[in-house]
Amino acid sequence: MDELLESIWNAGLILLGDRVRQEYGLATPIFIDLRHRLYEDVALLGQLGRALHRKISSLAGGPAPAPQQVVGIPDTATPLALAAAMASLGSPLELLYGQLRKRPAAYPGGASGASVFMGTWREDREITLIDDVMASGRSKLWAIEQLLKDGVPVHRILVVVDREQGGDAILAERGCPVHSLYTITQVLDYFARTGKVDPTAARAALDYLHRKQFR
Repeated sequence: MDELLESIWNAGLILLGDRVRQEYGLATPIFIDLRHRLYEDVALLGQLGRALHRKISSLAGGPAPAPQQVVGIPDTATPLALAAAMASLGSPLELLYGQLRKRPAAYPGGASGASVFMGTWREDREITLIDDVMASGRSKLWAIEQLLKDGVPVHRILVVVDREQGGDAILAERGCPVHSLYTITQVLDYFARTGKVDPTAARAALDYLHRKQFR
């Protein structure tokens, strides 16, 4: 049993078919909703934080990995990155935290007043940019560009679910590898195996996503 996927399902974060259209007006047959219900379930937010921290620990590798810092894409992934940093406390690899604004603060001037990056950074750190899902990759490209304006390079991207629509390849071409806790294939296969989703509906959803590729 996958405890995290079970928790995500039980919290109602997987929207299928008509529910996607009703709540977001989208045509996609599946939507991973980490925007609303997640924030009232602090236990699940902590569970996601622990999973993200474990993944970063495995990616950092080696007996003496570089210092690791997490930044979430605003607004959805800001709490995910903070949850990962909090989950890391007391572990062999504690994560440093930074925050990305959507726009610079309106201070009268100075280097920090015009910055979109909240926090500190040093060149020996590896930045993991965190987001909820990977689709086109556009929001990740925006975040990378914003951070680079402040001299903060992104080492890798980590998402909860990769929708397998080509965004990972677009970002890899820009030199930024993408990692995920799950692919959408793994998510739907699990829910079909456990009887939560009809296998035919799961296959139809995958076929739709694989047809809707971003280039």
